[in-house]
Amino acid sequence: MKNLFTILIFLLFVNITYCQDYTEIDHYARSVKYTRDLAKLTDKLTSPYSDDLSKVRAIFTCLVYNIEYDHKKLEKMKSSGYKSGKFHGNKEEIKRQRLDQIQEFIEETLEDKKGVCQDYAYLFQAMCLHAGIECEFVTGAGKNNPAYIGKANIPERHAWNAVKIDGKWELVDVTWSTGMGVKEDFGNGFFKLPPQTMIMSHYPTDQKWQLLDTIVSKQFFADLPFLNPGFIKYEVSDIQPFSGKIRPKQSISCKANLPDGSRLAIYKNRVLQKIPVTFDGERYHFDMSEKAIYGMIDVCIMLPTGRVEPLYSLKITDQ
Repeated sequence: MKNLFTILIFLLFVNITYCQDYTEIDHYARSVKYTRDLAKLTDKLTSPYSDDLSKVRAIFTCLVYNIEYDHKKLEKMKSSGYKSGKFHGNKEEIKRQRLDQIQEFIEETLEDKKGVCQDYAYLFQAMCLHAGIECEFVTGAGKNNPAYIGKANIPERHAWNAVKIDGKWELVDVTWSTGMGVKEDFGNGFFKLPPQTMIMSHYPTDQKWQLLDTIVSKQFFADLPFLNPGFIKYEVSDIQPFSGKIRPKQSISCKANLPDGSRLAIYKNRVLQKIPVTFDGERYHFDMSEKAIYGMIDVCIMLPTGRVEPLYSLKITDQ
């Protein structure tokens, strides 16, 4: 059954594209003067546009550009065991208290210009709804470390959004698109990513938000390759094999949109490995057959400037 899932997801993964250009929208969104008034800010961001995509992108870019990740709040949440507070009363009273708490999160995020994943997701949802665009708050597991490859017990403590753009549900993660304080370049960010890419790093508690034709298990999600910032930036697709765990001497290949003068390479513990790589005009092939390597490896791009950026990570194991 697992092999069937792999085949189905892989077939969908082959034709993924990331070709939309949001330069003009992003430029406008960054030029809008920030205000702590949600309605005024949303109206200013979306007023030039009549289509859902442009409105949603403008809201997304504004939050990525203006809201800082709150590491201190995260530490407080960790120390409290991620408890969100106690609610009392009947179902209606508890529902009202939860809504009041969400509104408080939104107002604090707007005021302080900082927040954690739930704050980004609640604020993004509120702004989209104000603009007349359907948007859902999604929770689940975020695979934010290559050490999680193969481990299905990844805690479900992350939040992102599903937003309906021109009649179709799309996936957006504002939080990770900021880099959370690290200067990472995700290209267009975790914005309207194809579900087959999103599932590499995001596993929703409510499985309908996988937005896949075939629902996959959490173990399947855990076994997928680890997505690094360069994966989105350089439009990687068609990974073969589509798995985060490969056997020793098993060759791998992928497609990627690389700048002139750059090349792909394999690194292990930040050390360049002597792995032959060829390009057939469409995809890159790594011949791993000559040397048995074990453990975590990174498929990286080597830029003409000498900078090395990881695209995705794999674990080589006999198990």
